[in-house]
Amino acid sequence: MICNKSFYLVNLFIIIILVSAACSIGGGFVSPAATPTPTETYGSAQEEPVTLDGHCPEEKTLFSLWFSHYAVLDIDVGGGETFYLKFENTPPSFYDFWIEADGTVSNEGIFREAPIGYQGTATHPNDDNCPVQTFQGSWQMRAKISGTCNDDVVKIHIIEEWVDPVLDSDCVPGASPGPGLYSAPELDLVFNLQDEYPSDLVEIPEGGLFQASYAYHLWLAGYDLPIVPLVPEE
Repeated sequence: MICNKSFYLVNLFIIIILVSAACSIGGGFVSPAATPTPTETYGSAQEEPVTLDGHCPEEKTLFSLWFSHYAVLDIDVGGGETFYLKFENTPPSFYDFWIEADGTVSNEGIFREAPIGYQGTATHPNDDNCPVQTFQGSWQMRAKISGTCNDDVVKIHIIEEWVDPVLDSDCVPGASPGPGLYSAPELDLVFNLQDEYPSDLVEIPEGGLFQASYAYHLWLAGYDLPIVPLVPEE
């Protein structure tokens, strides 16, 4: 029945939010020692990319935090019932924030949302009306950014939130836990301004029902990131 499937989806939606919120505490995350470089085209490449000068700014300066999100929820409920959902940001994706002359980091007063797309499938072998359910859509994500810049190192605490998430499918449109803000990753990030591409990467490895990779790149606001492959620095 459609109503039963809607209830089933809302419960799975709540699982997604709880898993994301629990992982935000830090358990299960792995931060590689190697610093990644940007992994995709965030915008048009410049012939002469503008690089950071390697130091905390001496005056109030606007920066951008470009990001690439990838997360997968893969559940085998048993009895042939499965649920697979993949989330990815829709580039270009970034937040702007200020670094003050005293080293304070904040995006207070700056409003920006970024789209997060999703797609996936669910199988229901005992449902003749919808044996295979497909999902596709997007919702918005916003962030609160705070931190410090000292000794050429930027430390950021970022709290990301999904805005009024709705999970659309071809069988049950608009399954949702309700309007409002729901926890997405809450992370502590570190960027060394002496690096060519100040970056941080946080991962939840494969092996459980939830896996994810969150890459962040610090850049001067108003300039596109160059196109370079994702490879660890030697």
